[in-house]
Order: sequence, then structure tokens, then C-alpha cells
Amino acid sequence: MTLSTPPEGRNRQWLVRANPALDELVGPEHFDLVEVPVPSPASGQVLLRTLCLGTSPAQRGYISKTKSMHEKAPLGSVMRGRGVAEVAASRHADFEPGDQVMATTGWQDYVVVTPVQQGVLSTRKLANPSLAPSLNLGILGAAGLTAYFGLSDVANLAPGNTVVISAGAGGIGSCAIQVARCLGAGRIVGIAGGRKKSAWMTDYLGATAAIDYKNENVGAALDRHCPEGIDVFFDNVGGPQLEAALERLKLGARVAICGYIATDYTDTPAGPKNYVYLVRRRARMQGFFVFDYEQEFETAGALLARWFSAGKLRPCEDITAGLENMPMTLQGLFTGANRGVSVCQVGEARVRRKV
Repeated sequence: MTLSTPPEGRNRQWLVRANPALDELVGPEHFDLVEVPVPSPASGQVLLRTLCLGTSPAQRGYISKTKSMHEKAPLGSVMRGRGVAEVAASRHADFEPGDQVMATTGWQDYVVVTPVQQGVLSTRKLANPSLAPSLNLGILGAAGLTAYFGLSDVANLAPGNTVVISAGAGGIGSCAIQVARCLGAGRIVGIAGGRKKSAWMTDYLGATAAIDYKNENVGAALDRHCPEGIDVFFDNVGGPQLEAALERLKLGARVAICGYIATDYTDTPAGPKNYVYLVRRRARMQGFFVFDYEQEFETAGALLARWFSAGKLRPCEDITAGLENMPMTLQGLFTGANRGVSVCQVGEARVRRKV
């Protein structure tokens, strides 16, 4: 993996240039890459050097004109995003050079932050700094935590349950398949687009079965793989896949709504038209946001780390090299280019890490 680096004393930044139209694919034309001097920390601040950046569909919402639960990134500002960084210089008593942290870095090589202890913008030292930094954006980071809380708390997954996960080869879905297995699900069915992704869900992630929505009828495949119905549907997509699952819920089933990428950027968002199945099956459908569980991150993160150490969880990061590729890395989420948690590696850690 070859990484480009900025000239000494310079900081590369991606600035927001334009807002994508509702039906427009986000990409490089919406950003400007500039170079500015590396900033210096004041008292109580730290200078962070970005190691890797995470991407998610929500980032398109940061710069779109559509309604969003997230704060918008103004035109001309550094594109917002969280990542793993190394403390390059510190004037804060709790941080030393070389510490690795999870922080809101933005799309840039360096950033000065005043550490925040709580909330979405929190700056946290990594609990497992000996591991590859990218893992803290994937199975051991927010993606893994989202899967865990969505399945354990929102969906109340019980041992033996039949679980179906849409976008099962995507960032959250690839974690959810593995977490469902660790929680004792009886059958785990992943839905994804393409034969390679379907094979990856079963052969690598451990799904019981896979459905290729591009080449087979989702409803008929659900009937085949879940003949007695669905206990838990973990949804990242919405639209027709959600409707197909609702029609096949068991009595008392739970639907956890994590994302809705199929319906987010369209003039006519889809239904679900058949929500009456929630009544007929006495089922529950609930949306959630992972940062609502921030007080439980440490405990849940420790559990994920134990599962990982025991070999029950596997890395599922799809890594792109180079800050200059960040816009295309984000675009890949909307074209199906990624397999697993999409991460952009920006810099190398000073200390060798193990995977």
C-alpha cells in the first residue's frame, strides 16, 4: 500500500466545493483539495496526525441540501469526518505524543482539537492501540458497536433466532452478520448485490445463507432460506427489501432500522406500503443511532475485543490508500464498490501494529 504524504510543514485538506443535487452521485467535483500550513496547538489542545478515515452514507448528508439528522458542513469548510489519529504534539495534560485516538479529524492530514469527553465529537484514546488502526473504524469501532446495539438492544436478538440483514456485505451489515453469530442466532441470512459479495458473506463472514438481490427475487429467496419466517430484520436499505421482510415476519418479530440508503436521495421515498404486517405479526420496528449508547461504548467495546481475540470476529475493512482518494472512497458507498467497512488510510503509525 503506497501512501502519498504532504510536503514538510504542509497540511492537505478537502474542502466542500458544492452541494450534490438530490439525484446526483457524490464525487470529486464536490470537493477541492488544498494545502495549508500545519497548525500549532494552544494550551489545552493537541495536534493530531490522521492515520485513517472512516466513511459512511451519512457523509453525503453532510453536504447535501436534503433534510438530515446531521449538522451540515458549510461550503468552503473542511469536509467533516471521524478517524483514527496519532497525537503529533500536545499541550493537554491527558495526551502525549504517540497516543492513538478516535476523533473528529475532518478530511485532512493534521488537525488541532480541544479534546471533548462526551458526545458525537468526543476524543477518545484507543482501548486497543496495539491493533491495526483501521480495526477501530471497523469491527472494533463504530460499525461494530452499531451492529451490536442494533441487534442486542433494539432487536433483542435471542439464541436460535432467524436473522436477516440487508446490505450484509456493506460496512454495518458485515459487522452485523458476525455479531449475530456471536449472539447465538440460529440462521443468519445476508442480502447483497452480486455473486462475489454473496459468497463473501457466507464463506468469510459466516452467514448461513446469502441472497443476491441483483440476480434473484428477494421475496422468493427469503421464503426458501427462512421457511418459518423472520425473528429479526436488521435493515440498512429500506425500500423493496424492507417490504419483502415485513411480509415474512414471525409473530413478535423485531425490525431494527439502521439505514435507508435505497430511499434517502430520491424525490419519492418508498413506503413501506405494507406496514400492516407489523400489526398482523404484533411486531416492532424501531430506528436507532449508535451515539445514543455512548455511555455503554466501553463495556460493549471490551466485549467486541474479547470476541475478536478469540477469533469469533474477523476484520472486515475495505481499505483505500491515500487522502487524495477520499472523495472516490465516499462515492463507492453509493455504487456498491466497497465490501465491508470502507476506510481510507491516510498515514502510517509511528509504532508497528499487529492486525
